[in-house]
This record gives sequence, structure tokens and C-alpha cells, in this order.
Amino acid sequence: MKSSSSSGRTPQSGEGEDGTLVPVATGLRLRGAGGRLTASLVPGGIDQFQGRESVLVGRPGGPVSRLEIEAYTIYGRKVVLKARGVDSAAAATAYEGLDILMPCKGLVDLPEGAHYIFELVGMRVRTRAGLEVGTVRSVVATGGAPLLVVGRVDDGLRGRKDVLVPAARSICTEIDKASGCITIDPPEGLLEL
Repeated sequence: MKSSSSSGRTPQSGEGEDGTLVPVATGLRLRGAGGRLTASLVPGGIDQFQGRESVLVGRPGGPVSRLEIEAYTIYGRKVVLKARGVDSAAAATAYEGLDILMPCKGLVDLPEGAHYIFELVGMRVRTRAGLEVGTVRSVVATGGAPLLVVGRVDDGLRGRKDVLVPAARSICTEIDKASGCITIDPPEGLLEL
């Protein structure tokens, strides 16, 4: 368990001084009678809480509150957070369903070739042959490679508007943040599913 010191909570706006806020853990839930909260970490495998005295909770673009970190533990794809001053189940329920947010510019740098989910949403997807597939609408965490939910350019194929593309390096051969494009080499039949 890791801990830090500081106290109090302060309402904040939906955008931090260092830029847009993004979720690093989602779906806060009560964990026990002592006011602890748990949430699902977004894929990435990086400890975004280390060395921080506080986190913001809320929804991206909406009002947020600052919670001072008393202690936290990461296990698997979950974080358990004990916030200073949140000492009962009744106090913790005020935060249920919210996300833990951090400013984009304050996030820990990922290893080369790794990307945050928020960086992929909105990017165009095309095949190596130049066929425009669509735009990444969201990312679904799985037990393996996350799935890119790509809104199709042409939704006429079997009436489906989305295609699921595994974010595996063998399929997503290039992610170019500068141009906002992901190049894929889909196995036969993937785009018809």
C-alpha cells in the first residue's frame, strides 16, 4: 500500500490547469464500511497514482472534486483508494459511479509504442491498402488486446455501423498521432464481422 499526506477536498472545473482531464480509473464503487473506494483502471499498466497527493473525481468535461490520497493499492486492473476525510460508507457513496481523472499533461509517459485510450478515440482507421474504414468511437478492455470500436465510413455492410478491431501490434501496424490515423492490416474477414 502506498500513501501520502495532505488534506481536504475542493471543487474544481472539468478542465485542469495542465489541460483536459482524462479518466485513469472508471466506475468508483464502495469497498467496505471504512470509506474505501475501488475503480477499474484504464488499460496501460502504468501506476498514475505514485507520488501524487490528490486525484480529481468526476466525469470528463463536468464538475470534479479533489480528493486527497491517504492510501491506495493497485491489484490487477483495480485500484483501491482511501481518501482523507472519507471515513464511512455514507461519505464514500457520494463518489459512486464517478471516475478518477488526471490532466493529460500530468500523466506518466508510456513506453514507446504504447498509447493512452483517449489518444486513440477520434483517430481515423484505414487499411494498408488505403481503404478508409472509419473512426475510433471507443475502446473496449478485454482480457487480451483491447478492441477498437470503429464507426464505419460505409455502414452498408450487413447493416452494421461498427467494426471491432483488436489493438494488437500485428493488426494495428502504425499509429500516427500527428496525422490522427491508425493503419491496420486486418486478417481476412475481420472487416465483414
